[in-house]
Amino acid sequence: MDYFTLFNLPKQFQINQKLLAKNFYTLQSKFHPDLFIYDTNLKKNSFKKSIELNTGYKTLKDFLSRAIYLLDLKGFKINTDTVLLNHNHFLTKYFSLYEEIDHLKKNCFNQENWENIIKKVINKIENCQKNIELEFEKENYKNIIFLIEKLLFLRKIKFNLQKERNLFLRQEN
Repeated sequence: MDYFTLFNLPKQFQINQKLLAKNFYTLQSKFHPDLFIYDTNLKKNSFKKSIELNTGYKTLKDFLSRAIYLLDLKGFKINTDTVLLNHNHFLTKYFSLYEEIDHLKKNCFNQENWENIIKKVINKIENCQKNIELEFEKENYKNIIFLIEKLLFLRKIKFNLQKERNLFLRQEN
């Protein structure tokens, strides 16, 4: 059973997050292992169901996980561990972002400059997410794969930017 069916949601990218949460908590209240403390077999089965519910909820709740999961259901596989290794074309397109990060490092992470670059990256992430939503509406799955690759790359830049700044701040203290 797929997660959309499990939570009684249509198999589409745009989902009602409140309904997802409501259905999740309703199911958890029926299958939580603590409800079956005196029956070992039922507890074991409810534990498995609870894990499935938690995994499904986390998958559908998260934008990127839901996109990748829905693509998988449509027959398109994305390996998030290797996608950035295989698609270096993002490196050249966004090389300027890396240059800005290097500039920040050399200038002791000037707060104003850091805020500007992080806003720029966040805006690119948000635009990418909007485009993913639009492409799902059009069922342009190959375009979605490209956009997910781009989103993964931008999230990595954001993560690295925050990590570098945190390292700098720790060294300062």
